[in-house]
Amino acid sequence: MPPRQLPVLDGLRAIAVLMVLWCHVPKEVPGYPDWLRIADFLVGPGGFGVELFFVLSGFLITRILISERQRAVPVQWFLLRRCLRIFPIYYLLLAIMLVVRPSADIAWCALYLSNFKSIVAHVDWPIAHTWSLCIEEHFYLLWPLAVAFLPLQRARHILVFVVFPVAIVGAFVVSEFMTGERAFVTVMHGSPFRFLSLGAGALMAFHERGIEAARGRALLLALGLVTVAVVLHPYLVFFRPMLQEQAPWVDRRYEPLLWLIQSASLCTGLVLLTILWDLRAPRNLLTVAPLRAIGRISYAVYLYHLPLFHWLLYPQPTGANVLVAIGATFAAATLSWFALERPLQRVSARFRDRPRGPGH
Repeated sequence: MPPRQLPVLDGLRAIAVLMVLWCHVPKEVPGYPDWLRIADFLVGPGGFGVELFFVLSGFLITRILISERQRAVPVQWFLLRRCLRIFPIYYLLLAIMLVVRPSADIAWCALYLSNFKSIVAHVDWPIAHTWSLCIEEHFYLLWPLAVAFLPLQRARHILVFVVFPVAIVGAFVVSEFMTGERAFVTVMHGSPFRFLSLGAGALMAFHERGIEAARGRALLLALGLVTVAVVLHPYLVFFRPMLQEQAPWVDRRYEPLLWLIQSASLCTGLVLLTILWDLRAPRNLLTVAPLRAIGRISYAVYLYHLPLFHWLLYPQPTGANVLVAIGATFAAATLSWFALERPLQRVSARFRDRPRGPGH
């Protein structure tokens, strides 16, 4: 059977994309509240939203891959469906940008390499957000094949003994030998490092039945991950001691490493808590219709929002312009959903079930 639907995760996906929108609203907007600036500093909504997307993606994609392997659905069908889901509106946006704002960076985006370009030089701002989409595609170059063709235990071991150590040790090496913003951007935008959160979501999918069977233990794990994230928050580790004229808990050069662990721990714990909430109360705040609707179109919202923000909010952002930009983003994403994405999903739905042999 296909994996059961988890409407609650649509709501969480909506929160993730709304966090990214919040991050990209210019702080220079007249009347931008001071409390919101403080919240922005403490939460880091852009990074938080992207990290949620990574963990959710790893979990949802891997549970589909495991289910389809068990039902003997060819992995090629999964790859075809993913191409139909991801590429059409992505390359449509790049084609539009090539006409309205030509840039050499569009080629980097087209090759799904803009995250590596951003490590060494800035990517043109209207398409700078494509770095996170590149990281996801790098993860899914090989991961579906690993789940489809390796013993499942071996695939799980790849996460635990290859993906996680490479991410953490790699971030430690970067923190040790690089400094300042360059080190932070390298860890944030480097695919091997961000595979930590994608892999954490994937590992959760392998243990989904265990989560359902041992909810108390899973709850303790989720709360433990969130606690680790709180303890490692940059404000507590670095900034609060400095404000009190004390030495930070950890040398500042290791901030990228701690951020990576803190961010992945927080979002993995929150996704696990959300799944447990769904098991306990399938109808909850995250399943309300507006949030689920935003969650369904979240990919297009993420893709379109930065070019529209750039066009409508600069050079002089105002409160009215912010509302127009957000409205235009949701209008474009909704149009994209009904005109392109949903029709393509109907096509891809033909490639979900186990192929029938002669005589069936």
